[in-house]
Amino acid sequence: MDGILERYRRYLQYERGMSELSIVAYLTDIEHWLTLEECNELEGEALEQFLCSVDTRRARKSLIKLMETPDTTRSVKRRLSALRSLYGYLMKIEKVEHNPFKAVQVPKDGQYLPTFVNADLLTRHIERLYKEAEEEPTSEGKRVAWQRAFVVDLLFQTGMRRAELLGLHLGDIDTTKGELKVLGKRNKERIIPLGPLICQKIDLYLGYRSPKVETEVFLLNDEGKPAKADYVYKVVKEALAPLPQYSRKSPHILRHSFATAMLNNGADLLSVKELLGHDSISSTAVYTHTTFEELRKMYNAHPRSRESSKERRTNHEDEGTGSQL
Repeated sequence: MDGILERYRRYLQYERGMSELSIVAYLTDIEHWLTLEECNELEGEALEQFLCSVDTRRARKSLIKLMETPDTTRSVKRRLSALRSLYGYLMKIEKVEHNPFKAVQVPKDGQYLPTFVNADLLTRHIERLYKEAEEEPTSEGKRVAWQRAFVVDLLFQTGMRRAELLGLHLGDIDTTKGELKVLGKRNKERIIPLGPLICQKIDLYLGYRSPKVETEVFLLNDEGKPAKADYVYKVVKEALAPLPQYSRKSPHILRHSFATAMLNNGADLLSVKELLGHDSISSTAVYTHTTFEELRKMYNAHPRSRESSKERRTNHEDEGTGSQL
C-alpha cells in the first residue's frame, strides 16, 4: 500500500494515535469498498484521482452496494464510518472540499431496511415479461400476459401503493401532460409525473380495454372487471417469482425499488418524499440506507423513464460531526 493510503495510515498512527489493530481495521474496510467499486488495483496518482472524484451521489451508490453484500447492518455502519474518516483526512490535507459520506445516513442496528430489487435487474426483467407476452400464441393470452407485465412496470415507474393503483380512474391520468393524479393515505392528493415510456405503455393498455367496458376504474383484472387487491398481489408475486434471490415479492417491494432507484440515481430526499406521498421525511429517509420544473426533473433520474467482537475503536469514529439519523 503506498501513496495516499500510506499517508493516511501515518496520519492515523502519529496524529490520531491509533493502535495498529484499529488502523488495520480502517484500511481493511476501505479496501473492501475499493473492491466493490472495482478500484482495488489502482495505485498512486490513479487511486488518488478516483478518491477525489467521489461525490455524494457516488457515495449513495456505494451504500447500496454495501447493503447488497452479506454484511450485517453493524458491518455496513462500520465501513461507512471508515470512509467518512478517510474523507475527513482528505479534507484536512485539502484534496477534497467536502466529505461525500457525511451525507450518507448510517443504518441503526436492528433497524428495518426495505427490501428492494436492483433497478437494472428489475428493468431487464420487466422487458423480458413484455417480450414473453408478445410470444403468447393467442391474442387473449397475449393481452393477459402483457397487462400483467404492465402492472409491474407501472408500480415500479410510479412508486404507487397497491391501494392507490386500485383507486385510479381514467380521469386521473393525462398522458398528454405526463401526469398521474393519486389519492393517497388520509385522502391526500398528489401528482406523479410520468415519463414518455410509461405514457406509451398506458396508451397501449387503454387500447386493450374492450369498448364494452363501462367502468371508469383504470385497472381491470384478466376478465375485464375492476381489479381487487388480491389480483395485484398475485400478478406481482408471479411476475417476480423468477427472481429467487428476493424472498419478498409483494407489490410494496416495487415501491421500495422505485424509491431506492430514485435516490441511487441522484434524486434528492425531499423530492422522493413528495413522489411517494410521505407525511414525514423520516419515512423516506429509510431508503437512503438501501441502496436518491423540480419533481419532473427528479423523476428523470429514474432509469425506466429514460428508455442500488465488542465495539472498540474498530467501530470507527467519524471525522468531524458525521451524520445522524
